[in-house]
Amino acid sequence: MLKIKRLRTRLMLVLTTLLAVVLLAVFAAVLNTTSNSAERQAHQQLDVGANVLDRLLALRARELANAAEILVADFGFRDAVASGDMPTLASALRNQASRIGADQALFLDTDGRVRVTSQGVVAGIDDLDLQAMQPLPQGGMLAVLGGQPYLLVEALVHAPRLMGQVVLAFALDAELAADMRTLTGLEVSFVTREQHQVVDQVATLTDFVPASEQHGEAMRVLGGEQYITTRLELLSEAPWAVYAEMLSPLREALAIFDVLKRELWLIALLALAVSFLAAALLASSLSRPVSELAAMARRIGSGDYRAQASLQRSDELGLLAQSIDQMRTGIAEREQQIQHNALHDPLTGLANLARLHGRLDESLQARQQGVLLLLALAEVDAIIRVHGQAAFEQAIVDLTGTLQLEIDHSELIAYQPGEGFFLLLEQESLAQAAVYADRALELLSTEVRMPGGKQSLVWLAGLVLWPEQGHNADELLRRVRMAVSSAQPGAERLAIYQSERDQAYQRRMQLIRDLRHAERLDELGVVFQPKLCMATGKVLAVEALMRWRHRQLGPIGPDEFIGLAEETGSIGLLTTWMLEAVMVQQQRWQAAGWFIEVAMNVSTRDLENADFPSQVRDALERYQIAPHCLSLEVTESALMRDPEGSIVNLRRLRDLGISLAVDDYGTGYSSLATLKSLPVQVLKIDKSFVLNLAQSEDDAVIVRSTIELAHNMNLQVVAEGIEDEASLNWLREHGCEIGQGYFISHPLPAVELAQWLQAREEKVTQGS
Repeated sequence: MLKIKRLRTRLMLVLTTLLAVVLLAVFAAVLNTTSNSAERQAHQQLDVGANVLDRLLALRARELANAAEILVADFGFRDAVASGDMPTLASALRNQASRIGADQALFLDTDGRVRVTSQGVVAGIDDLDLQAMQPLPQGGMLAVLGGQPYLLVEALVHAPRLMGQVVLAFALDAELAADMRTLTGLEVSFVTREQHQVVDQVATLTDFVPASEQHGEAMRVLGGEQYITTRLELLSEAPWAVYAEMLSPLREALAIFDVLKRELWLIALLALAVSFLAAALLASSLSRPVSELAAMARRIGSGDYRAQASLQRSDELGLLAQSIDQMRTGIAEREQQIQHNALHDPLTGLANLARLHGRLDESLQARQQGVLLLLALAEVDAIIRVHGQAAFEQAIVDLTGTLQLEIDHSELIAYQPGEGFFLLLEQESLAQAAVYADRALELLSTEVRMPGGKQSLVWLAGLVLWPEQGHNADELLRRVRMAVSSAQPGAERLAIYQSERDQAYQRRMQLIRDLRHAERLDELGVVFQPKLCMATGKVLAVEALMRWRHRQLGPIGPDEFIGLAEETGSIGLLTTWMLEAVMVQQQRWQAAGWFIEVAMNVSTRDLENADFPSQVRDALERYQIAPHCLSLEVTESALMRDPEGSIVNLRRLRDLGISLAVDDYGTGYSSLATLKSLPVQVLKIDKSFVLNLAQSEDDAVIVRSTIELAHNMNLQVVAEGIEDEASLNWLREHGCEIGQGYFISHPLPAVELAQWLQAREEKVTQGS
C-alpha cells in the first residue's frame, strides 16, 4: 500500500475527498428535496385542477341556465310555443345553442316528450335517451344521454300557462378535456361506466387507460411515464358512473429543477478543482461552511425551512449557499401558500372545512368536550338572484368582521361556502353554547349593505355536542348540518341535534332556547298566593309567583325553568318582567281602592347586579307605587353565595323603604352572625318543616325554635306550606304572625284573587 509521507499531499487528498463526499451528500439531499417538492407540486396541480373543473362546470351551468332563462323569457319564443310553430322553435333553439356553445337544445312538452331540438323538429316521441341524472353542487345536473355524459340545465316555458320546458346540454367531450388541459397543464379524461364496463371515454392522453378502481390520489405509469392521478366522481347512480380523471406528469414537475441540478454539478466540480489547488489555505476553513451547507440541505430535505444560509463568501461555497437559500426560500413560500390555501377560505380568510375537521379530530383525540355550532343563511339563492354574487360575498365579508370582533369565546371560526359559519366552542356546555348561538344570530341578523339599500338577513343555527353526540369529525359535521336543517326562521331559528334516546335532555335544551323568547311570545304569567295574618284573620299581603305556559310543552313548573334561567344568565330578564308585572297589577289594584303588599322572589344573580336597586327604585317611581307595598324575598342559599355583596344591595333596597324577607329559611347553611347582619324584617320558614307540622314532633321543635329565634332578633315570622287546620292553629298558638299555604288558598290569577279577597273580608266581618 502506497504511503503518502507529505502532510500537504495527505491533507489535500483528505480535504479533496472529504469535500467530494460532502458535495455528494448535499447534492443527494437537494435531489431528494427537489423530488419531494416536485411531487408536492404535482399534488397541488391536481388540487388546482379539481377546483378549476368545479369552477368550469359551475360557469358552464350558469351560462346554460342564463341562456335558458333568456330564451324562455323571449316573447317571440313563447309566442312560437303557444302557437306550435315548430320550425321557429327549432331555429331559436339552434341559434341559442350556437351562441353559447351548447351541444344540444331541446324543447319538451308538458308530457315530457321531445318536440323540437336544435337539429330540427322531431316526431314527438320520447327520444331523450336518459340513463342517469344527478344534481351538481355547482348548479345544473349531470346526466348520461345515449351513453354519453352531459351537463344539463332546464327552464320552464309559460305562455302564460305552462307549455313545456327547454333543456340545454353541454357535452363532457374531448373539447372540454382539451380546455381543461390548457387551463391546468394536466392530462384530463372523462370516463362513463355502466357497472364495470366503460361505455364512453375522452382523454387528452393518447395512451390513457381508465383505472379499474381508485380512491384518492395514486401513482400510475402510462406510456412509460409516471403520473400522479386523482379521480373526481361527477355522477354515481347505479349502474352508471361518470368521473373525471386528472393526471399530473412527474417529468414536467422535475424539469424545473434541471437547471438547479446542472448548477449544483458545476459548483461541485469547481469546488473540487479549487480545493485541490488551494487545500493548504482552505484546510482550516473548509470543513465548517461545508458542514453548514450539508446540515441546511438536510433540514430542507426534512421540511425545515427556517434556517438561512449566512455564508459571507464569494467563492463556489458562497454561490452554493445562495442557490440553496434561494431554493429554500422558494420552496418555503410555495409550501406556506399551499398550506394556507388548503386551510383557509379565500373569501373571508377564515379557517375552512379542512382545518375545522382537523381541529375537531384533535379535540376528540385529546378527550375534550365542546359544542360545534353552524350558522347558516336562509334563502341564499334568493339573495344572490336579487342582489348578485358580488353583493352577497361583500355581505359575508362584513359579517365575518363582526363575528371576529364580537365572538371571543370561540376557539375557531370557520367558513364554508354554501353552508355558513362554523364556531368551535371547546369546554362549553350545550346550555351556554345555546346562549352564545342566540347572541351570534343577533349579530348576524343586523342590517347589511346591499345594492338596493340595507337589508336584514335571516340566519339559522344548529348545535351538536361532542363527544356525547359524535365521536369523529365527519359525524359531528353531518349532525350539525342535520340540526341546522331543522331550524326555522323565528322562534325556531336555533336547533339542537335531536337524539330520540334522551327526550328529557332535548326538553331541557328546548326550554333553554325558548326561555329568552317567552316574554315576546306572551307565554309568561303571574299568580298571587294570599298571606294570612294569624291574629286578625285578614289578608294584607300576597306573594307573586311566575308561571310559564309553553306554546308546545304546556305549563312549565317554576322548579324546572327558574334553575335553567339562573344557569344560562336569563334570570335577569325574568326578574325584570316580573317586577313590571307586579307594578302594573299594583297600579290597577290601587286604582280600584285595594292597597296590599305584594312579595316577589329575587335570585342570586339579581343580588350580584349592582344596578338592581336602581332598577327597583325606577319601577316604583314610574308606576307611583309606595315602597312599603313591595316586598322582596331572597333565599337563604342566595345570601350565602356572596354575603358581603348581597348585604350591600339589600341595604340599598331597605333604604328605599322596601320590606325584605329571608325565604326558605332552614334549608341553607347561613350562620346566626350572617343572619344578624342582614337588613331584613321577615324570616320565612321553609315549607318542608311546615307540611307535617301536626304529625312530626321533630318539625315542631325546629319551627318553635325558629319562631323564638326570629322574635328574639325582632323579625316577623312567615310560615309557608300550611295544608291543614291543625298546622294553622299550632302556628297561631306559638306566635307565628303570617301563614301561607294551600289550606288558606292556592295561587290565584289577579281576577280570582280579587273575588277571593272580597269573600274573605266578608267572612271575617261576619265572624267578628
